[in-house]
Formats: sequence, C-alpha cells, structure tokens
Amino acid sequence: MRTSIRLGLTALITAMLLASALSTASARNLSLSNQSFRVTWSRLEFEGGILSFRCQLTLEGSFHSRTIPKVERLLIGSITRITIKEESCEGGVRMSVAKAPPWHITYEGFTGRLPNIGTIRPLMQRFQFNIILLGATCRYGTATDNLTYSAILNAAGEVTNLVPLTGRDIAHLLNGSEICPPELAFAGSATDGRVTLLNSTTRIRVTLI
Repeated sequence: MRTSIRLGLTALITAMLLASALSTASARNLSLSNQSFRVTWSRLEFEGGILSFRCQLTLEGSFHSRTIPKVERLLIGSITRITIKEESCEGGVRMSVAKAPPWHITYEGFTGRLPNIGTIRPLMQRFQFNIILLGATCRYGTATDNLTYSAILNAAGEVTNLVPLTGRDIAHLLNGSEICPPELAFAGSATDGRVTLLNSTTRIRVTLI
C-alpha cells in the first residue's frame, strides 16, 4: 500500500512539473499592463575619447500593442517625444534633437530563465541628436546605429529602470568638424532611467502569456 502511495505521489509530482514546463514553453508573448511610457534620466552620461558629459533627458512613447511576441528585431513601438534639458548638461557641451520623432523601438530579447525574467532588452533605431562642442555642431546617429538597453524588472514583474547596455550603446558621427569625437558611448546607473506610465508614477508590469 505504501509503495502504491509513493508511486501515486511521484506520478502526481511528475505531472505537475510537466504541466508547468509546458505552460512555460507555450508562453510566447509578453503582456504589458500599459502601452504609453516615460523614461527619465537625471544624469545620462556620454563618453567619446577624452570627452565626457552628462544631460537630463526624458523619452516618451508608446508600444504598438499590449501584447509583444518574443521575436527578435520585431518593431514594437516608438519614441514620440524627446526632451533634453540643455541647461542641465555638464561637461561644456549642449545637446539637442537632430531628427524629429518617431524613433523606432524593436524587441531584442530578455535575460533570465523562464518564467523568471530579469531584464527585457529593447533596441532603439532611427535616432539622431546634436552636440554643440566649442561652437561646432556634431550630429550623431547613422542609419545602422542601434541603441540597446536593459529594462530592469523587480520581483513583481514591474519595469523599474532603463539602463544603457555597456559596449552596445554607441552612436557614430554622421557629420561635423574634426573636433567631433567619431563615436559616443552611452552610460547610466541602474538607479537612473526611471520608467513609468506616461503622466503617472505608476510602473508598467510585464507578464508572460
């Protein structure tokens, strides 16, 4: 009788684990609690050669749908407004938007082991910005430039911050004088780049479906 009970429990546990694995494997999409978002950096850093400066920057935009298939390089949304607080820039540089939005957002992937996702990686394309350095205007953002970020999720599945991915967030010089650095790398801390619902302090929650 005891052997039968043990076998029955083993079969039940196995079935539960299999059902969980199948559920996870079938989770092909990400579901968002909201489509509109705002990202605010108090000190987004830029580095190019000996040049280093920081600016306060805000991005606003929306996702095309609240359901996002986990398909690499799929267009999932756009940046519709960029606000640069020029007077906040440090390092002897001013910064401005060179190409009006929309700037494209695509899905790049995620980190973690399903069903526990640690970060989601969105990628930004078709951007252009200027920096004014010693009176010269330097424009950055070539047709092949992509900026990859890590959207950090907390234990509740809420996106807390958007952090530039070191080594992959690089904008190349499109045109400018010889004093312009050939490329600029983005950098930021995990406590900056705060992500919220547009015009709210509410966070955006991500779940698997």
